[in-house]
Amino acid sequence: MVKCINCPKHINKKNPGLQCSKCGKWLHASCASISIDQLTALSATEAVDWKCKACVGSQKPKRLSYIIPDPDEDDGETSEAEGSITAASGRTMGNKMLQPVLQQLRTEIRNIIREELQQTLKYYSDKIDEYSVKINNYETHVKTLEKQCIDLKNNLKNINLKCSVLESKINQLEQNQLMCQIEICGVKESANEDPVNIAKQVATKMQVSQNYIIKAYRKRKNRTEPSNRIEHSPIIVTLQDGGRDIWLNKAKDFKMTATELGLQGSDKVYLRESLAPGIAFLLWKTKEALKDTFKFIWCKNGTILLRKEEKAKIISIRTLFELESVMASQNKPIN
Repeated sequence: MVKCINCPKHINKKNPGLQCSKCGKWLHASCASISIDQLTALSATEAVDWKCKACVGSQKPKRLSYIIPDPDEDDGETSEAEGSITAASGRTMGNKMLQPVLQQLRTEIRNIIREELQQTLKYYSDKIDEYSVKINNYETHVKTLEKQCIDLKNNLKNINLKCSVLESKINQLEQNQLMCQIEICGVKESANEDPVNIAKQVATKMQVSQNYIIKAYRKRKNRTEPSNRIEHSPIIVTLQDGGRDIWLNKAKDFKMTATELGLQGSDKVYLRESLAPGIAFLLWKTKEALKDTFKFIWCKNGTILLRKEEKAKIISIRTLFELESVMASQNKPIN
C-alpha cells in the first residue's frame, strides 16, 4: 500500500490515485485535481501518459492536435477514452442490475431451505409425538401387567395356604387311621419270618402284655420313599386301643438288638409310631433340609417337631409350605 506525496494518507479504492509516468510517485486524484471520471478514462487509455506537476515544471507541454467531430454529425464512432469510460459505466450498470437478481435468488434459496427444514422438523416432531404415545401405552400396559402379576402372586399365595391346610387335614385323617399302630425297625428281612412272633418277642423284652397285639406284618416299601431311606422295611404292629402309647413309652427305656431278640444280625431294634405316607415323606424332607441347623427332629402324633437345643423353643411343621417358611427363616436354599 502506497502513500500520496501530497498528503500522508494511503491510496486505496476509497481514496483512488494515480502514478506519475516519469518519477513514479503516487498522488491522490483529488490532490492532482483529477475527477473520478477522468481517472477512470486515464486508466482505460493505454496511450496516454500522465506526469505530476513536479515533473512537468514550468515547461508547457506541446499542444496536441485534435480532430473534433461536428456536433450535428453522428457517425457512430467514439474516442478510445470515451469507449473505455462507456465500457466501465456499462460494467457498473451491469453490476447494479445483477444485484437485485442475486438478492432475489438468495431470498428464494433461503425460503426453499427454510421450508425444507420446517417440513423435516415437523416430520420428526410428529414421529416423536407418535413414539411418545406408544411409550405411554406401553407403560400403561406394563403397569397393568405388574398389577396382574401382583394379583396372581397373592392368589397363588392364598391357594398355597389353602392347599397347605388341605394337605394338613388329609395327613391328619390318614394319621388318625394309624393311631393304633407302631413300627418295629431294624429287623432284617428273612424267608418264612413270622412278624407276629417277632412282635411278641419285643413285647416280652419290654415287659408289656402280648395281648395288645392284634396283627403284625412287614410293610411294603413306598414308591415315593428314597431307596436308601431305610435298610429294611419295618414290621407294622396293630395294637388295641391305648396300647400304642404304652409300647412307645416302654421302648424309651430299653435298648434292644436283633441278637438279643434271637433274630439275625446285630442291628439296633427300636420302636416308633406308624406314620402316614405324606407325614413320613415330610419327616424325611425335614431331616434332609434342617439336620445341620436343628439338633432334634422327631415326629409325635403326626406333627414334625424341631428343636435347636434341649431347652430351645419347639417348632412344629405339618406341611411342606411350613417347611419352606422355616427354611427361608434359616436362610436355607429351597430345592
